[in-house]
Amino acid sequence: MKKGSQPERGSTFIQRWFNRPAKKRIKWSKMFLALAGALHRLLVEGRRERSAAKRLQQDLPLRALGEMKLEPGDIVYTPSSESTYYAGHMGIIGLDGKVYHVHPYGPVFADSLDWYLTRFYEGDRFIVFRSRLNQAGVKAAEWVHAHYKQVKFYRLQTNLHSIEHNYCSKFIYQAYQFTSGVDLWSRRFARMKQGYIYPFRIERSPELHVLGTFYK
Repeated sequence: MKKGSQPERGSTFIQRWFNRPAKKRIKWSKMFLALAGALHRLLVEGRRERSAAKRLQQDLPLRALGEMKLEPGDIVYTPSSESTYYAGHMGIIGLDGKVYHVHPYGPVFADSLDWYLTRFYEGDRFIVFRSRLNQAGVKAAEWVHAHYKQVKFYRLQTNLHSIEHNYCSKFIYQAYQFTSGVDLWSRRFARMKQGYIYPFRIERSPELHVLGTFYK
């Protein structure tokens, strides 16, 4: 710096800040963290708690799901949770009443409903869907029974026509799309035969209606 020149204002501020007593810096840090925590509790945690309380009022205990008469093609969906690796998971009811689902350790399992439900943790939710189109569920279940052994690898692949490389929601999408032409996603690039079929997208499909919601 040349003699007689003024120091830059930004540098002076930074120097003053770091030269302040440590206690003052800690005090301001505590105030900032307290404010951030209060906002998080108000805007995020509060909304989550209200949403969870509302769901508990609407959801039925899991035993009610075991007593429900499910039909071939019905979809059992578990939203994002620790047991689903925060991605959600779903299976489809087959002609034999078992739950068929593509799984990282499968690649395909055919579980009884009771055994399927043991795969999830306490606190998980289950939403059961049924196709609005008559006989579409039965046709999808027939396709599942005929093709589930063709799944060789659990892969998040964009090719929507590949059966060999598959995952839970894509397999169910294929079962309906390849039989009744029901598009459970209704996305433009799904019609281009490329894309990812996320479980929560199928949850929002207008082609399905909810039979019930349950909690474990």
